[in-house]
Amino acid sequence: MRGTPSGLPLRAALKRGALVTAANWPVVLIRFVMIAMYRVSVGVPVVGGAFVVAVLAGADIRTLLASDLQAAGGLVIAALAGRPADLAVFLLAVGVVAVGGGVLVFLMHAGTAGILVQGERQAGDVHRAPLRLSAVWRANAFGIAEFQAGVRRFGRRFVILGLWLTVAYAGVGGFAVGGLLVLAAVGGEQGGPAVWGLGVLLVTSGVLIAVAGLNLVYALLQVIIVTDGCRVSQAVGRLHAFVTHDARQVAGVFGVVLALVVLASAASLLATAGLALVAWVPFVGLAVVPLQLAAWLMRGVVFHYMELGAWSAYQSQYRRYADPASGEDVSAWGVRA
Repeated sequence: MRGTPSGLPLRAALKRGALVTAANWPVVLIRFVMIAMYRVSVGVPVVGGAFVVAVLAGADIRTLLASDLQAAGGLVIAALAGRPADLAVFLLAVGVVAVGGGVLVFLMHAGTAGILVQGERQAGDVHRAPLRLSAVWRANAFGIAEFQAGVRRFGRRFVILGLWLTVAYAGVGGFAVGGLLVLAAVGGEQGGPAVWGLGVLLVTSGVLIAVAGLNLVYALLQVIIVTDGCRVSQAVGRLHAFVTHDARQVAGVFGVVLALVVLASAASLLATAGLALVAWVPFVGLAVVPLQLAAWLMRGVVFHYMELGAWSAYQSQYRRYADPASGEDVSAWGVRA
């Protein structure tokens, strides 16, 4: 049972999450490297499929690979639609790599979550002024042994939760494809491009909202599983109670982080456009490749830092909801000392 909650103000929760994540900065790099490797591994069968399409269907390989990974995969699927056997082999290859790599990513989430939860528990009043380096260092809980302990304790639950998230993503994608097919049929019968354009906008907006909601639920369930040491089924019931009671705090953290992500994305697009202009300058354009690589690294680290900072802020709020006596000493995984 829960006592009287004592959640932090929004600014304090965000500051605490940011400081705890900064104190455990290796988890940001681990997350960045693992997800980058996952995307590269998924891209391998997509590139292979593009070459198969170029050989069998006579398509232009440069056109297939000019877009991002999702777009390239869609083009390969469309090109292989008339060859069921080849399409089945391509989808099987992508599925095997995606599922295998996804399991490793979910296990990585378990290890990083365990470290962040323990770091938040031992951080004290790190969010209170004045800010001292010693206080931030006290929140450091990173270690190989600690990471492995998190994987062993929560890995299976995180894999189950991640697979459910994958199913939910597939459901959202199925509804989106179905909606677009209906719109295509309606637009073809009535000949209304305005109807098609409005429908695509609504479907796209719905997909973005659904994905954002799924990611929020996924993060909160991770928080509850690690904080309480409970099963996925138990975490679902506790999530409803937590969100019902602390909806304002959760929405505040989500809204601020979403705004920061939008601003960071806009800044990234402007920087990319600037680098594209520099590429046309003689001699100076030779520096574009390392600059683009540096920008990609910085953007990835910053985005993952913001995500983990928000995750830690959610966890800090939930711990105060689940354990109002948060001033008591608590050892690893939520067992009282």
